[in-house]
Amino acid sequence: SLTLLGYHSITDIEIDRNPGILAQFDKVIMLHNEYVTRTMFDAITNHPNVIYLYPNALYAEIDFDEELWEISLIRGHNYPDPLIRNGFDWKFDNSLEEYDVTCKDMKFSKIDNGWMLNCYPENILHKSQELLKQIRDF
Repeated sequence: SLTLLGYHSITDIEIDRNPGILAQFDKVIMLHNEYVTRTMFDAITNHPNVIYLYPNALYAEIDFDEELWEISLIRGHNYPDPLIRNGFDWKFDNSLEEYDVTCKDMKFSKIDNGWMLNCYPENILHKSQELLKQIRDF
């Protein structure tokens, strides 16, 4: 876990409640946050320094009912129309790259507000000194 390396952790709910919380941080490391509210999507995509560590982040728009502790799919994953893939029509959607779980050709690509990894790093994150150094130095 990145918290073992001293990184601060913020939950999706905290960002949804208070999107301005991200302004406290020089950089944000996104994990595989696939289902997010519009508030969270806007907060992340408007932050100037985000490293998108997992492909398929910010893929489907949801509503979160805090009283019922339930989420509802609003848009994405072919809903409400079969032609809708990314619920935000996000131009940087890199969901197809989530199927590369080996990360043999791992690289970051520059986007408007940060960098995106081209593979799913779950199997190498805990043992790749190179990847951890890139995250730290970002």
